[in-house]
Amino acid sequence: MVLSECKSLYQDQHFIEARVVHDFLSAGWGVHFIDQDGQDHPVTDTYGIPCSFDSLQQAEAIVHQVGDCPIAIDSLFRFAER
Repeated sequence: MVLSECKSLYQDQHFIEARVVHDFLSAGWGVHFIDQDGQDHPVTDTYGIPCSFDSLQQAEAIVHQVGDCPIAIDSLFRFAER
């Protein structure tokens, strides 16, 4: 789902939270929005390929561009980030 679609759905109050997920294949961070039914909607490019961001701060900035919703950070490497 491209960023403009995410903004539209957020304004219609379809999303309840954003989840920032560490992508171990690209070593980046993906942004997923969770709707009221618990379904996952990743931020994608116009071809439907999930976007990967270089840093956690970039991914959080994307969430803030969409709207002010709670952010959950899922990382496979939490123990190493302390």
